[in-house]
Amino acid sequence: MTLGRRWWVVAVTAVAAFAAGRATASQAERGWLAYDGREWTPFAPREKQVYVAGFLAGGALADAERVAPGDSAALRRGVDSLARGGVLRFPFGQVVYATQLDEFYWWDNHIPVPLYLALRDVNRRLKRQEP
Repeated sequence: MTLGRRWWVVAVTAVAAFAAGRATASQAERGWLAYDGREWTPFAPREKQVYVAGFLAGGALADAERVAPGDSAALRRGVDSLARGGVLRFPFGQVVYATQLDEFYWWDNHIPVPLYLALRDVNRRLKRQEP
């Protein structure tokens, strides 16, 4: 496993471990693929930002590996370059996404939507609103 992929695994594992620690006993078996509004809504504001930051880090690393695969230094330069160029798949900050997810999950019918799909939908909406 390359060093860059290890960092991605570490980021995803950290987010998953954080979220798993917050799960109730009845939800202990739910994996990150199943996380939805039931996990999101009890998080404190700081926890929401940390969760989204982990998601954004994983997304940025995946974006960089497509355009600048290599060691950690190359991937870091790739992420920095994509961020400066405004071409990351998820270009907004964690506070923006966390706030938008709060609004998304405010609607009861959105509660069962997995977090990763909610983030994709929020991102699409935000990109349409860009000047």
